[in-house]
Amino acid sequence: MNSILDTISGLVEGVISKQETLDNALFVMQTWVGRNAPLLSEVERSEFSQTIAQEKSAPARDGVPFGSDESLVASILRLHTMRLLYRFDYDHQTTTDTPADDSTYSLGTRRLRDALRQNELSINEARVDAAVANAHQIMGDAGSNRRWLQDALARLQAAAKVDLIRLADSIPPPPLPELNLIQKATFFVFGIKPAEIARRNLKSLRQLAELQTAQIVEMAQLLVTSFEASGDEAGVSQSAALIKKLTPTPQI
Repeated sequence: MNSILDTISGLVEGVISKQETLDNALFVMQTWVGRNAPLLSEVERSEFSQTIAQEKSAPARDGVPFGSDESLVASILRLHTMRLLYRFDYDHQTTTDTPADDSTYSLGTRRLRDALRQNELSINEARVDAAVANAHQIMGDAGSNRRWLQDALARLQAAAKVDLIRLADSIPPPPLPELNLIQKATFFVFGIKPAEIARRNLKSLRQLAELQTAQIVEMAQLLVTSFEASGDEAGVSQSAALIKKLTPTPQI
C-alpha cells in the first residue's frame, strides 16, 4: 500500500501533466481513503497531519513555490484527504454521550448539541467544497467550479433546515437541585442563586446556536462572491436567499 503522501504526489503529477483531471484525482483519493483508512497507522496519520500544519507557514514545499498549479493541486488533494479521514473517523466513532437524566432540559440539550455537531460538519464540508471549486476556477474549469460551489451551497441549505436558535429557545430551564439547610445557607452567604445559574446556562446554549448560524451566513456570503465570479446568477440568488432566511429582521 502506498502512503497517503506518495499517493497524493502521484496524483499531482498526473494532473499537472494533463494525464488526469483534478476531479478524477479527487475521486481516486476518495476511493483510496475508503479502502485504506482502516489500515493507516498512527505514525502515518501523524506524518500527514504534520504536513498539513507545515503547509500553512512554509513558503514552498519540495522546491515548488506556493501559488503554482502544482502547489495548488497538492494543497487541494491534501485538504480533500483530510476531510475524508475526518468523515471516516466520525462514522466509526463510539458515542457515549447520554443525557445525565431524563428531564426535558437534558433531552433538549442533547438534541441541540447533536444538531450543532451535524451543523458544524456541514459547514466544514462546505468550506472544503468551496476551496475545491475555487481551485477549478483558477485552473480554468468553469463547469467543475460551478458544480462544487453548488455542492457547498446544498450542504449549507441542508444545515439551515434545522433552526438552531429556535431549538435552543425551546429548552426549558434545568430542574433546580434540592438543597439541604447547610447548602442553602452557603448559597445565601456567597450570593449564589441557582435560578441565575440556570438562566446563564440557557443563555450560553443560545449563544452557541447564534454563533453557528452566523457561520452559515458567513459561508453563504463567500459563496455569493464565488458565484458572482463564475457568472452563476442562480447560485447568487440561492445563496442570497439563504442569507436572508438566517438573518433576523431588524426591529424598528
